[in-house]
Amino acid sequence: MPGNYIYWGNLYDELAQPWVGIVLILTSVVCGTIIGVERESKDKPAGLRTVSLICVGSTIFTFASIMIAGESFADRGRIAAQIVTGIGFLGAGAIIRERGTVVGMTTGATIWTVAAIGLIVGMGYAVAGLALTFVVVAMLTFVRRFERQVFGSCQYSKCRLLYRIGKGKTRIRLLRILDKYHIPDHTWIIAPQDDLEVLDVEYCHSHRGHRAFLFEMIEVPEVVEIQSQSLPPRSENETDAL
Repeated sequence: MPGNYIYWGNLYDELAQPWVGIVLILTSVVCGTIIGVERESKDKPAGLRTVSLICVGSTIFTFASIMIAGESFADRGRIAAQIVTGIGFLGAGAIIRERGTVVGMTTGATIWTVAAIGLIVGMGYAVAGLALTFVVVAMLTFVRRFERQVFGSCQYSKCRLLYRIGKGKTRIRLLRILDKYHIPDHTWIIAPQDDLEVLDVEYCHSHRGHRAFLFEMIEVPEVVEIQSQSLPPRSENETDAL
């Protein structure tokens, strides 16, 4: 290819018609799976299945748009153009605003980007889609480390909540809050204490988004006391596990 441009190779020009769709769908599955595994490992709401389906769905819509238009003068991007609008609903659903803290922005941006990768693959640029997939994974992985260098690492505390059992209803309410904020299961434990129950939770107190769940927990009427103590610094591997 002359000049300084990179030729990614369009499969519509290089493969027989029946094979194009098969290769594109398989490539889309691979792209979605790679990003989905990274999201699933961080216990994010848009995990392996969600991200994979978004990527595959975008590829199918783009492929269908091109196939329906065929060799006519119809707009080959008419259906594919609606992906940008439609994916906005999924992205918005992943973003939560809670007490001045916005949660899920990275998840929403990931959904939007995965849809774009699926669209690129659906247009026939499978190699470009794979390349962009690894770029996204690198950003999700290494930018977090860069953020730690700029904004500082998490500083952890242990929070102890004493609450009235309330026939088991209070425990369910507190667990629902933990699930809502995606607090990992291995960071909390519940134990009985006299006529009350105790919930011990380890959390990052140095970043607003990480401690936001506490504001909701203390408003549960059955919570009678809350205690907090700082924990020693953690290694980078231990921090990634939280």
